[in-house]
Amino acid sequence: MDRAKDRYLLRFDDVCPTMAAGRFDSFMNIVEYHGIRPILAVVPDNQDPELNVDNPDPRFWARMRALESAGATIALHGYRHVCQSSGTPLLPLHSRTEFAGVPQVIQAEWIHSGLDILRQNGLSPRLFIAPRHGFDSATLRVLVDAGMPFLSDGFATRPFMRNGVVWIPQQLWEPVEKPRGLWTICLHTNTAASQVQDSLRFFLHRFADRFTSFDEVTSIIEHTRLNWRERVRETIAVSRLRFKSA
Repeated sequence: MDRAKDRYLLRFDDVCPTMAAGRFDSFMNIVEYHGIRPILAVVPDNQDPELNVDNPDPRFWARMRALESAGATIALHGYRHVCQSSGTPLLPLHSRTEFAGVPQVIQAEWIHSGLDILRQNGLSPRLFIAPRHGFDSATLRVLVDAGMPFLSDGFATRPFMRNGVVWIPQQLWEPVEKPRGLWTICLHTNTAASQVQDSLRFFLHRFADRFTSFDEVTSIIEHTRLNWRERVRETIAVSRLRFKSA
């Protein structure tokens, strides 16, 4: 991977049997056409009413297995996607989260149960994605203990190590050309406006050769701690996001 250029990861959140299957498939058609290997953030046991968009898709798990076989990376997206905790997450962007502030023993139960569900359905989850960026130090300890020390989150411009976990930053919610660094674009197919598909199609037409994958990022890039300048830039990025969402 050439670090002198901008590189992109593509991530899709809130993937579950009751998502809007037709909308998801439309995005996957674009991804497959351009040969992109996305991260699919799968909710193991969805109990969030907002994600009950369609009737449960009987083909869902088979579709996930097929996408993983084609090169997609499966991520554990929380457990039930029910954000009722008012604990303080490491990235303080939301007042209610699923994991932050929950006792570590319960977090461990949720994460192991979620992994079991995905694996029982023939998937091989490789990393963790917390709903609403809502995780704390206990979450990271559980991930390390579970043998899955990879996280898609954070606002640096390169992967870094913190609390024994490799953080692969996620900073964008739409396709935007950026300067050098690694940039993860996170899309929510249930709620994405119709023009987002056109935007993604146009962006991939121009920059598909700059997209990488979870496997490439974790195998090639050295994961080190952020230096003090990078930590300052990360803090400023989080503060800007909090101000915009206030």
